[in-house]
Amino acid sequence: MDEVRLDRATVHILPVVRGLPSESETVRRAIESTRPSAIGLSIGPEELESLRAYGGGPLEPENFEEEIYVAGLSAWEPPVKPPPCFDTAIRAADGKRVPVEAIDMDEVTYTESYVNCVSALEVVFVGRLERRLSKKRFLARNPRDFVLEWDAEVNASPGFHQLQARREAFMAGRLREIASSRDPVLAVVEVERAQGVRAALSP
Repeated sequence: MDEVRLDRATVHILPVVRGLPSESETVRRAIESTRPSAIGLSIGPEELESLRAYGGGPLEPENFEEEIYVAGLSAWEPPVKPPPCFDTAIRAADGKRVPVEAIDMDEVTYTESYVNCVSALEVVFVGRLERRLSKKRFLARNPRDFVLEWDAEVNASPGFHQLQARREAFMAGRLREIASSRDPVLAVVEVERAQGVRAALSP
């Protein structure tokens, strides 16, 4: 877990693997050790609302990329959806009456960023990505390395890479906003975006 000082506030960045049940305990320990006055999650406001409202069982992957993600992580433990790292953070925070904030883009902002960053040609080549992923032999020896390797494949093209950089900068900006009135802040951020958020957040 990284620690970033912003003026008089501290932001603790906890990288998590989205989908792994074991990350629930990681999140609980982080909340107990940092005792945050606010928690930021690397999801959009719509997903935060859905997680709060959802009361059903596990959900299936939504697309081919998620299928590869699930299959790869299954080498260590079966991943589940909704993501335990975020769901646990919400439940634990609610129990302690700690406010939870979505720090990722809302759907409208994400769509606008997607259109600005990703070219029509890159969209056409998404089919090639699926073929490449289906043949890819991942070399990772732990879940976190796998997620980073998977992300490097999925966001390899310049447009998608730029889109993720915009997300990271947006999340860093949201954390600055939260930290301006709350201290300390715990940011629960998916592993593949954590380093970029950390870099964008640094003075």
